Amino acid sequence: MSIIYLHKEPVLDRNKCLFGNELSFRKTNASPIGLRWPSLSVDEEVASTISSEGGFQRWTRNNRAFLLLDVSAMKADVLALLPKNSILQVPEKDILDKEVLLKAAMLKKLTYQIAIDYTPSGHGLLPAHGIADFVRISALSVPVGQVAALLKGLRGKLIVQGVEDGESFAGYRDAGLELFQGPFFMRPSGEGSPSVSSDQQVLLQLFNDLRANKDVDVIERAFKNSPKLAYGLLRLMNSAFFHVGRKINSIGDAITLLGYENLQKWVVLLLFEVDHRDGQSYPLIEKALVRGRLMESLAKKTERTLADSAFITGMLSFMNTLFNMEPDEVTQKLNLVQAIQDALTGRKGVLGTLLALAEKADRQEYDDMDGDAKALGLSPEDVLWAETNAVMDAGNVFES
Repeated sequence: MSIIYLHKEPVLDRNKCLFGNELSFRKTNASPIGLRWPSLSVDEEVASTISSEGGFQRWTRNNRAFLLLDVSAMKADVLALLPKNSILQVPEKDILDKEVLLKAAMLKKLTYQIAIDYTPSGHGLLPAHGIADFVRISALSVPVGQVAALLKGLRGKLIVQGVEDGESFAGYRDAGLELFQGPFFMRPSGEGSPSVSSDQQVLLQLFNDLRANKDVDVIERAFKNSPKLAYGLLRLMNSAFFHVGRKINSIGDAITLLGYENLQKWVVLLLFEVDHRDGQSYPLIEKALVRGRLMESLAKKTERTLADSAFITGMLSFMNTLFNMEPDEVTQKLNLVQAIQDALTGRKGVLGTLLALAEKADRQEYDDMDGDAKALGLSPEDVLWAETNAVMDAGNVFES
């Protein structure tokens, strides 16, 4: 049975909260013709492989899952393996097939929802548009000015893909769209001034105190003065994500068990999590966790002593988005080792190359990884495997 690799991309609502996740699958024996790592439809092989590795629940954690479904897989034994809240994407190449249309209508009767790509037609709307619960449009091919007409003509909810930045997001949102995909949520909004909460200010100072090896009393005092942060840190440390090995009951216990350098990882994570309210920050938290864990895993393969720094670098690479500021402004606030600074500001050194690989994984540019991966003695397969495990691990941070 082939190894199946996973990429997870969020679908967000108008408040940038998680609506669901699009799951993309790839396998190690991809065809050498054309793209080596094309996204696979969910067929019998993919479904059975995922089932044997713990099932789709391990990936979706009760969130809606958008799955590209292979038409030949529209049968009971395969469908039984899929989450009940799946949204099944019918491939564009098959949407004109009458038999596929009938099968899609049957799936709707089984309570599955159907998503299709918008397909213009000179003879009016295609029949598939009439049964689709979700219709995907591309920001590249459907400008904001055309959205109003589509909203009137289509019954399904529109999802706009390829939303690059905050300005584009605001344009489509104001035009009436409800669901969005793209890297816009991973980039500073470009609007308003930098935003750092009082709790985050405390954590930034704490990070610097840990880097400066301040006395234990100084570190403990910061948490004693902020019980909310102490509780948050202990909860994260005892989550399944970090595999500490035994329950940590106090900040002093954490310092003794982990040491200052290791403790920095939890403090960086808490910077993202401390202002997490009603799911609004969750997609960014998960992306940061995946990037941090991916880089940490790859560092263990190429230069193990950099593993902790790799995790911190991956998390900090989203700090400019979290605080709505430029990367060099972030580095000025933190007492970072030179290697992390170089990675964040210039993609230099081993950490910089790891960060470049992680960013390509975010963009699903797997066929462009060879040079960076080879420079570290790695392969694209190493990156895909690290990403898959990181996606699985990221959900554990919210579970004790």
